[in-house]
Amino acid sequence: MPYDTRKLKCCGKDVLISDEVVIRYPELVSIGDHVAIDSFVHISTALDVGSYVHVGPMVSIIGGKQAKLVMRDFTGIAAGCRIICSSDDFLGTGLTNPMVPDAYHADVYVTTIVMEKHSLLGTNCVVHPSVRISEGAAVGNCSVVKGDLDPWTIYSGNPAAAIGPRSKKRILKLEAKLWAELPEN
Repeated sequence: MPYDTRKLKCCGKDVLISDEVVIRYPELVSIGDHVAIDSFVHISTALDVGSYVHVGPMVSIIGGKQAKLVMRDFTGIAAGCRIICSSDDFLGTGLTNPMVPDAYHADVYVTTIVMEKHSLLGTNCVVHPSVRISEGAAVGNCSVVKGDLDPWTIYSGNPAAAIGPRSKKRILKLEAKLWAELPEN
């Protein structure tokens, strides 16, 4: 039994969401066309997904109702990634964790993470709050992304560092061809 997409704020066509996906705030989730979200994904933020997007299994997108992840067209998150859209201040401004009453709680940084078109995260990456993953950026397996990434660049490591350029000519050519060949609705 697939996930009941009628719960979502907005959902396009050809959307496949496993029934083993947890979406804590479905009313804050908008999904475009041709999207797959695999088993055991946990989403506890607002989510805005474009078209031709894949989220692999065992991914966590966390941060609460005020936080958000934006995934533009042709983006992907591989298995086991952790996208952290908000975080407690661990520097001693107060107690931490969601069960602590507000009067005693540390400051919380609530942010939006953006994945621009054609950006990709390899298996088991961790993305920290407030990051912008620019168009075409690709992040290698097990990398930790702590800051904004440059367009059409390949990153790897902890923290993720640029290791070389990513070719965009063929990718953009194929995208243009795909859009041109789509039947009109």
